[in-house]
Amino acid sequence: MGRISDAGGDIMIEVKEPKRIPLIGSLQGMYTVFKHLFKKPITVQYPEEKAYTPARFKFRIFLSMDDCVGCTLCEQVCPNLSIRMIVVERNNPHNKRNLYPQVNFGTCTVCRNCEEICPTEAIYLTHELETARTKNNFFYSPEELEKTESEVKK
Repeated sequence: MGRISDAGGDIMIEVKEPKRIPLIGSLQGMYTVFKHLFKKPITVQYPEEKAYTPARFKFRIFLSMDDCVGCTLCEQVCPNLSIRMIVVERNNPHNKRNLYPQVNFGTCTVCRNCEEICPTEAIYLTHELETARTKNNFFYSPEELEKTESEVKK
């Protein structure tokens, strides 16, 4: 039992501490352990097993350089400034300035704003998930955005 009083000492409250039964806590812990012991594990052995990804899940940005008109809307709408327009010499009659997006996947949050604002649908996201790279190699050039990840690694 303890006593609590305010600074003036006018109010006195008696506090009763709860009675504790140590056996109940141990039984609750054992119940939790046994409950999870017989459940199916949620971990997967990657890369042998692939984790389930929903059908609407999109991750990898692709670019069709033939459809890109170099309007820079994707760069302007990117909230993290992950897209930067660079000059790539290419004979594209639709893209007179030869500006194409370069994407930094290190800062990209895959918000899909670039996909939604592209007037020619040159930028789109796909289900490709495995994009492992080193920290110095997160920048994807327009040429790399046009290829699948397995083609880029070759």
